[in-house]
Amino acid sequence: MNLTNAETRGRPALLPLLLALSLAVGCEQKPSGNDTAKPTGQRKIGYVLHGLNEFTQIIKQGAEDAARAESVTVNVAGPAGFATADAIAMFEGMAQKPVDGLVVVPMPGEVWVTPIRQATQAGIPVLTANITSPGSTATTWFGQDEYASGVILATELRKFLTAQSKHEGRIVVGMCAPGVGVLVERYEGFKKGMSGTKFQITQPFDVNTENTANYAAWENLAGANPEMAAIVGLCSMDLPNLAKLKERTKGHWLVAGYDLGRETLDAVKAGTIQVAVGQHPYLQGYLPVVALARHLRDKQPLPQGWIDVGTEVVTRDNVELIYGRETDARKQTQWYASYVAKQFADLNAAAKPLPKSKN
Repeated sequence: MNLTNAETRGRPALLPLLLALSLAVGCEQKPSGNDTAKPTGQRKIGYVLHGLNEFTQIIKQGAEDAARAESVTVNVAGPAGFATADAIAMFEGMAQKPVDGLVVVPMPGEVWVTPIRQATQAGIPVLTANITSPGSTATTWFGQDEYASGVILATELRKFLTAQSKHEGRIVVGMCAPGVGVLVERYEGFKKGMSGTKFQITQPFDVNTENTANYAAWENLAGANPEMAAIVGLCSMDLPNLAKLKERTKGHWLVAGYDLGRETLDAVKAGTIQVAVGQHPYLQGYLPVVALARHLRDKQPLPQGWIDVGTEVVTRDNVELIYGRETDARKQTQWYASYVAKQFADLNAAAKPLPKSKN
């Protein structure tokens, strides 16, 4: 409650009383938590990541940029160590606050079926990103065609192997979370892309999600396979560690894998990494928040099925074109604002059935 000088002139005794009443009313209406700084009626969205690292920080930035653009609030959280139980606890905590909508990176997908169902039964719409959760009640998944990305990775790696006159040998593959559907799809796609060659593709070795353990796992694999032709990581933490390992050991094997963090792009520029495949994590943060905001605020129907965020290949030939966008948050926000306007103006029109498993 605000009073002008004209309204209070001649009534000084009433001012303390009115201010006290105003404060009392404000206290009674004050929401819990940090929501006091948020505009009245603003929709609240929760976003639970599968873990915290450089890759998921870009998802977080995308989600927060979308919240600003759509005038909603978003709380992005995730466990430091990619612990599923901790992520589920965060998800359930957000659902109980409650929030108006939820997004989650459900790793592994089968474990998230029940938490997602419980949230949707409570009337909270849930969307998924990056990792699928088949059988859950989440209406939409935002991610790339994982199988096709594996084929693309193999196709690009074959070009480098041919350029070095390598036509046979062992290619060692690591998987940070064995059994996770999208990673299995990448692996199967990679094998498909290498079919018809004389290269021996290993079964995917467990290389762990924790960074130190991940490096140690790759170190052991490299030591056990000194004559390998190439080494392939299927997760975001793999390439930075493989680049460090290759430099330290003076390895001659080729390196290929996923995601476009600064360390990875630096290694591509240096020629340590030959191929990196990006999956637009910014869009995996941005687009689900946009979909929920417009559904909650404007009553637009949620997209049904799959929003394909696309796959891009980065090599030494084009890394400079990508580098600024992926390493400068301001440039990233600006670039994606234009990209989203052109490619994702109508999310419902962009939605399609989920990609079928090739396993």
